[in-house]
Amino acid sequence: MTRTDGMDTSRMGEEELLAALGEIEQQRRVLYARELAVLAELDGRNTASRKGYRDVAALAREILRVNPHDARQRVAHARALVARHGPTGTPLEPDLPEVGTALAEGAIGPEHVEVIRATVAKFPQPIHLDDRDHAEALLTKAAREYEPHTVGTLSKEILARLDQDGTPPTEEELVQPDRVLDWRTTRGGRIRGNFDLDAETAALLTGLVEPRATPRSTKEAPDRRSKYQRQGDAFAEVLRVAAGCPEEGPTEAGEPFTVMVSITLEDLKHGTGYGLLQGQESYSAAQIRRMACDSYVVPAVLGSRGEILDIGQKRRTVPLAIRRALILRDKGCAFPGCRRKPQQCDAHHVIYWAEGGPTALYNLALLCLFHHNLIHHTEWQVRMRNGLPEFIPPAFLDPERRPRRNLLHRQGKEDV
Repeated sequence: MTRTDGMDTSRMGEEELLAALGEIEQQRRVLYARELAVLAELDGRNTASRKGYRDVAALAREILRVNPHDARQRVAHARALVARHGPTGTPLEPDLPEVGTALAEGAIGPEHVEVIRATVAKFPQPIHLDDRDHAEALLTKAAREYEPHTVGTLSKEILARLDQDGTPPTEEELVQPDRVLDWRTTRGGRIRGNFDLDAETAALLTGLVEPRATPRSTKEAPDRRSKYQRQGDAFAEVLRVAAGCPEEGPTEAGEPFTVMVSITLEDLKHGTGYGLLQGQESYSAAQIRRMACDSYVVPAVLGSRGEILDIGQKRRTVPLAIRRALILRDKGCAFPGCRRKPQQCDAHHVIYWAEGGPTALYNLALLCLFHHNLIHHTEWQVRMRNGLPEFIPPAFLDPERRPRRNLLHRQGKEDV
């Protein structure tokens, strides 16, 4: 095991540093579990009142020199995760035993604990004990593999399924949704304002803007626009399309572009060398393979001296029917923890198309631009198992390289 006490990081290799970082975080989490055990024992003994403090959170705040919110949160974690005795000596079982076990192992951190605890506190009442336990197990499993934000996204889906009715809209809202668009014209002709849209209109707006707001970087010219600038440009594009086509707007957001590739067949197969797109921009063969996953491709076959031997016909590598089936199956980017929607994703060939991989549902996975690049240019691997894509992390992330799947898009009953 890598030593982390008194270590000289300047003498450590990259693999040692990566291992040390993971080990230190695990130790921090284990120590936090021990701290919660101490807090739970102090709480059960009613030590705070005997020492003159209002409650154990006030006592912990004084001893640990932390903010009141942090002290209250740690006490809430202790009461949820640790078995203890009540004021009368009655044994109290923990509300979240699986979460407590994972924390004690160092597999999850305080941030994961708070997401799960806050989620369980919002469960509708009364709730069947089996549903509650299953939800805790699912969230704990996700916390062992993903960051807290992803677990939080999954928790919202679980809450929505446990309370499917939610807050029903009023009759007035059903007849006339409440939408507000307020703007004012500034000097120079610009406008500024704000808006508030109902859920259906919001979904329509985001469905049109988000696919057009993705970064448009090239090797020579990275996209330096902020997120808000990209969204503004995308909104302007939507308005131009609407103005030019008043009767029929775009029907397939995020339609793949046409790629005219001039590269030798061997370079394309082996991911070596460079090729030209549209006869101008130079891209590596690996980049071209990624872009050819879900594009209109016009192949230009080159001879041994670079002469053009044949120009093929434009063809769609992933037909619309297969793409629709792919969207129904993956429901968005298939990479673990990614929340990108189908309109923001390409169809990736698990076995590369250049290597003979078929354009069939069983050989395709939806990937957003970032994770598409990650699969093509890092040690991450993707494979199909039982008809679904699963991802193998690099050894430095998981020495056992256990496969992972994206739980955020799964909607089967077994995930509730």
